[in-house]
Amino acid sequence: MKNILFLLLLMAGIIVACDEDKLTPSEPQEFYEFPQGDSDYDREFVTFYEKYNTQFLYRYNESDFRWNVTSYIPFYSVPADEAYVEKAYHFIKERCLDTWGESFYKNILPMRILLSSKIYSVAQKYGSIWNEETQQWEYKSYYDTTYHASTYGLNHIAFGYTSEKFDELTPAEQLNAVGELNKSLIGYAASRDKIVIPAEFVEWYDKYRNSVWEGAENRYGFLEYYKDMDVAYDFGLYVKYLTTMSEEAFKAWALSDDVDTSQDWDQASGTYKRTYAITNKYKIVLEYFKTEFNIDLHAIGNQAN
Repeated sequence: MKNILFLLLLMAGIIVACDEDKLTPSEPQEFYEFPQGDSDYDREFVTFYEKYNTQFLYRYNESDFRWNVTSYIPFYSVPADEAYVEKAYHFIKERCLDTWGESFYKNILPMRILLSSKIYSVAQKYGSIWNEETQQWEYKSYYDTTYHASTYGLNHIAFGYTSEKFDELTPAEQLNAVGELNKSLIGYAASRDKIVIPAEFVEWYDKYRNSVWEGAENRYGFLEYYKDMDVAYDFGLYVKYLTTMSEEAFKAWALSDDVDTSQDWDQASGTYKRTYAITNKYKIVLEYFKTEFNIDLHAIGNQAN
């Protein structure tokens, strides 16, 4: 009997070990010497870290930027041009963090804020490409690179204009960068349960998340298309636009009959009926920040321009 029991336990252990082999967690994040230099901004970073337990890093490894629990995030980066570190820091602090207020952002900051000279993603697409040799259009696959102002990972948010590109940003591009930073800040916090996404918002996300495709995002309640959209990213997108557009401009665009076009089939009437997914999600986000944090997102957006 003991032998049988031993064999059963041994077999169970083998099965568990085999299952564990299927898991492929990436290497753990590295911890860097901090501060990373002795300039004036390095001293500011130390002060910030001592107060909020968040490090600004401008030297890091790509594996660290892309680290996640079981997979890599679908973005790449290049570390900062150190000549622009101070400008990037003040932009993040003054245009993003300070608008939220210290009492709010100090509780949701990540372990790290990475300063990158560029952040980009690469997607395989299909289309007509001009062949110089044959002087003909050919339908084939190609790789398209998209650059991003900001993104977030498991324990960090990153800013992608710590380079000469920073000086070339138009006012509109700066405003978009602010929105992307706000999206990263809130999306990160929501993904780590530092803020709790309202259940009603999650229900709207779940309702249409499997139906959306590129070019049809608005009709399913999404303000942008992103193929790996999860509810934290969706929630962050609403914050992005509410904090960078005036109340009048946001309503004229996002809540218009041309944009908020979600609808469901109504069996009783035998017709499609509008569900106003964007309007409903917008109201949930706005009310959540007012009720939970006494933050008026429209007030931030009205001042952003």
